[in-house]
Amino acid sequence: MIHESKPAKIKESFYCLGPSAVPSYLLDGKHPIIFDAGVYIFGEHYWRESLRLMGERRPEYLFLTHVHFDHCGAAGLLKRFMPGLKIAASAEASDIIKKPSAIKLIKRLNAFDSDGKVHFEPFLVDRVLEDGEIVEVAQNLHVEIIKTPGHTRDMLSFYIPEYKILIPSESVGVPGLGDYIFSEFLTDYHVYLDSLKKLAAYDVEILVLAHGYYYTGDDARNYMPRAIEHTKRFREAIEKLLRNHGDDYDTIASIIKRDEYDPIDGDKQPQEAYLINLHAKIKAVQRIMN
Repeated sequence: MIHESKPAKIKESFYCLGPSAVPSYLLDGKHPIIFDAGVYIFGEHYWRESLRLMGERRPEYLFLTHVHFDHCGAAGLLKRFMPGLKIAASAEASDIIKKPSAIKLIKRLNAFDSDGKVHFEPFLVDRVLEDGEIVEVAQNLHVEIIKTPGHTRDMLSFYIPEYKILIPSESVGVPGLGDYIFSEFLTDYHVYLDSLKKLAAYDVEILVLAHGYYYTGDDARNYMPRAIEHTKRFREAIEKLLRNHGDDYDTIASIIKRDEYDPIDGDKQPQEAYLINLHAKIKAVQRIMN
């Protein structure tokens, strides 16, 4: 079955925090972990949900898949609310989040209105996570760190073997309308595809996606082959547009946007962020054509 994410129990000691469009997740245990920090405006929501679930206890770690605005937006706020919280991410993420240009972009994309208020609190990474590392949450509960670049160069995925839960964020794309899957190879097409194939080898019962849904059972197991096929088709579509329109990225982006983004009503990625990412994907395909 396919389920819309809500602030609720997904599996024993594993919970969704925040709205389905930009969720955070909590894995409770002796060493509790929050996964991702959504956007700034929902930071207090993630915090209060964790308090409701944990009482006087607090999460020990915040694991970030990557430092895009909608995955680390509330990290600094959560650190302020919970000073003992340790923020953990890849070495690449630790470097990126120190760059003024990255902070400037994250701040701008987290500002959903023009009220002049703070919409992002900068932070530093307290712990660098390594590929293949196993982190203990409880005696019989662990998280495996999986390096899965391609969407971004700092990308990590997380696997909870005891529950067969995979948290890959945009390493496996994002579901669109119907059976469509947005392919998200912002930095490198082949690296992204290799990461998809790497994740497809895991035994997964619950697939927790970046925005809006988690899949269970056969839907979880069948998602990865579909994502691989959609990625290949999307590359072919971009190649055709590049042959027809050359370096006219705006025209190519407008054609793709008309087909995959405009028909979606309601919650969806902000247009500015969508177009930034789309141009990156067009250029990623152009690089392999050249």
